[in-house]
Formats: sequence, structure tokens, C-alpha cells
Amino acid sequence: MHVFISYSHQQSDWVCQRLVPCLEAGGAKVLIDKDRFQIGRAVVGQMDAPQDSAERHLLVLSPEYLASDYCQHEMKRAIKLDPKFDQSLVLPVRRVDCALPKAFTGWSPPLYANLIDDRQPEPWNALLRECGANDLGTDAPAWLEARDEIVELIGRGQSVNLVTQGDVKWRGLLNHIQGIYIKDLAIVSLHDSKTLTRQLLLSLILNKLGESITIRQEPYDLADFQTVLEKRSISRVALTCFDMVTNKIGYDVNFFAALRYMCMDMRKLTLLIQSHTAFGALLPRDHPLSDMDIKTVELRGSR
Repeated sequence: MHVFISYSHQQSDWVCQRLVPCLEAGGAKVLIDKDRFQIGRAVVGQMDAPQDSAERHLLVLSPEYLASDYCQHEMKRAIKLDPKFDQSLVLPVRRVDCALPKAFTGWSPPLYANLIDDRQPEPWNALLRECGANDLGTDAPAWLEARDEIVELIGRGQSVNLVTQGDVKWRGLLNHIQGIYIKDLAIVSLHDSKTLTRQLLLSLILNKLGESITIRQEPYDLADFQTVLEKRSISRVALTCFDMVTNKIGYDVNFFAALRYMCMDMRKLTLLIQSHTAFGALLPRDHPLSDMDIKTVELRGSR
């Protein structure tokens, strides 16, 4: 579903960092000014064209919004499409405490999503559902909290185990983190047939990191991999579907000892490991990675 967002730039941080990611990860196609304005063209015309192609019009209300001529222009155009508020085309969001516009105070005013405190899941759930974006698999506040924690930890060089349970859509979360916050994050799934052997895995990781080098067969592959990482400032790698680690060829003690060394001693590698079972429980006691410094972030599905 195409969703047009009308908002004051006073709320742009909240819109771009919290609202838009949840909508997009949930499956909505977002239409927003930061993606569409072009120098040399009339502003109003550029505002109107995307709005005309939207199926839902999400209005982020605030005192600044109500005082803006541009925002009022967008709001009036949206209400004109659904003046009786009986088709759910106009979706008001109260982000900052403010009086409702006069157009909303008739005999049957529309319900609005109260996100002044956006840590409450119920308003998010209702809003995302109306936007066709209820496919996060978990509550939006939990999704955002996990994102923020992962970004903060990885940003300071701390390896992370993202433990996902139930139907939570963790792939959208990782793609969002990679696209916006950690653009050099190399995401590698152990479901990929190219990770069947250790040498294939290391080659794929380097390829995702933008390195074009041939990794030799075992036992020289680990040395080749380490040599490349030594020349880089820091390498951030997400290994997803890590529950499959025990089914791979060559993922032995030497392999895991090397990963630990590169993370904790060399400080050249930061891992983001996604699994359904906690990292520690996947490894036998006294495993080379069992005492690795890795923080756990849990994200549970809503069903």
C-alpha cells in the first residue's frame, strides 16, 4: 500500500528514524518529501504529484504542522478525498500535544493514533494495520528498541547475538540497519549454498565486504582471510541463520578460534549473529567461542 506522509520538518527525525522504518519494514511503500523534491521545480507541484498516487494519507499533527502553509495544503487535499472520514483514507497521528484541526471536530471526528508516547504498542498496531504495514511480526516499540540497541553496540565494536523467536521479521530489521546505519555491514546467511564449506563462507564474506581476493583451500583459507582483515580498519559481518552452524563442513575448532582471535584480540572483526537459539546454547562447553564477549539482544514475535 502507498502511504503519503505529511509532516512538519520539526518532526523529521521522528518521522524518518522511527515512523518510516516501521512502515517500510511492515510492507508499506512510503511517499515522503525527502525522497522526491528536485531543485529547479515548483515546490507545490512536487508536493501534489506523489500525494495523488497515495492510497493512505498519514498526517503527523503538531503545533508546527498546524502553523505551516505547506502542511495545511497537504492536509486539505487529503481531507478532500475523504471529507466524512468514512473510508480510512486520512490517518491522523498526534505526535505532539496540540489542538485538533477544525476539520476534525465535526459531528463524527476521526480517530487518531496517539503517539505522543511512542513506546506504547497499541497505537502503533492500529496505525500500521491501516497502512497495510502490520507485517513486522512484533510490536513496533520492541522492533525499534532492538534496532537501537544493535546499532549502538555494533557502533562501538561490540559483537551481538540477535536472538529471534516466533514470527518476527528480523530480515527487514537487518536490511534496515544495513541501509541506514551500518552501510558497510556484510550480511551472510548460513542458508546460502555458498556457505556449505569454510572456504566458501570466507570467500563470500570477503566478497560482501567488497574485497576481490581468492581464498585458498583449507587449511590456508583462515590465514588468507586474516591477512585481508588485518589491512582493513574494521569489518562488520552479520551471520544469519546461525542455528545451522553445526551442519557445515569445516566449521571446526580452528575456524571458531580464528573468529574469536579476530574479534577479541585483533579487534578487526565485529559480528552480528542472528539465531533462534541463544548463541551460548548452540556451542558445546569449552568451545573456542563460548567465552567470547558477545551481547544478547532478544526480539520475540507477537504470535
